[in-house]
Amino acid sequence: MRNLLQRVIRVLPPFPGKLRVAKVLLGNVEGPGAVMDRFGFIYEVPDLREPIAFHLLINRAYEPEIQDLLLRALRVGGVLLDVGANIGTFTIPAAKHVGQSGHVVAIEASPDVFKILEKNIALNNINNIEPVCAAAAAKDGHTQFYPAPVDHFGMGSQAPQFDATPIAIPSVTLDSLVRKFNLSSVNLIKIDVEGFELDVLKGATGLLNGKNPPLVVFEFCDWAETRSGGDLGGAQRFLLDRGFQIWRAPEYDCGSPISAPLTTGGDMLVARR
Repeated sequence: MRNLLQRVIRVLPPFPGKLRVAKVLLGNVEGPGAVMDRFGFIYEVPDLREPIAFHLLINRAYEPEIQDLLLRALRVGGVLLDVGANIGTFTIPAAKHVGQSGHVVAIEASPDVFKILEKNIALNNINNIEPVCAAAAAKDGHTQFYPAPVDHFGMGSQAPQFDATPIAIPSVTLDSLVRKFNLSSVNLIKIDVEGFELDVLKGATGLLNGKNPPLVVFEFCDWAETRSGGDLGGAQRFLLDRGFQIWRAPEYDCGSPISAPLTTGGDMLVARR
């Protein structure tokens, strides 16, 4: 009966409250599972209750507008640095899109989630992805990481949370990864790292100051940046100071850039120089 309900709910178009209705109808979906996205890729997930997993289960997509933006911005043969790759919902479609002449570096800090990412890459038979288990940061070395519980597996962070005991993980700069993988250019950086976007950008000054800097798609979330201990809007100021313009993602290429850094609320943003 649950499988039938899932199929019925999936074919319904998105509408306000659809996820809430689905939770009521399906009841407890606790536990691991396998879900298919709108492109036909399969993902193992640690727990179907987690937002990424539940969106895939119900709508076969997680943040499809951002996913579409990335795919439009990437050409065949392009290079993506996916910072905060999680289980691969952006990584895997992008790798297929850029083709064998293209390249995706998928960076995931959580060792537990990284294992799932590697499984999903293999499950979908994708071979132009370089998975990296580390925190993208301002310098190479090590940092503390606070794992998230399984029903929030996408929310691991370098900031204290969930009463978790921190673990030590490697930290790496994007500039050093560019050298390691001998990338002649990078077309796009996607960053979603729970408020530590500024640290990621500080480790990518070579890329950002270059002749043809990449497009940067990144998250702003006020509570996450506050928790990280940084200045609200710090990642945006860092890019603006380097000559980038910034748009809210839905307004990119069809609206005006923001006039000042956002400091309240949350949005996916696009920066271009």
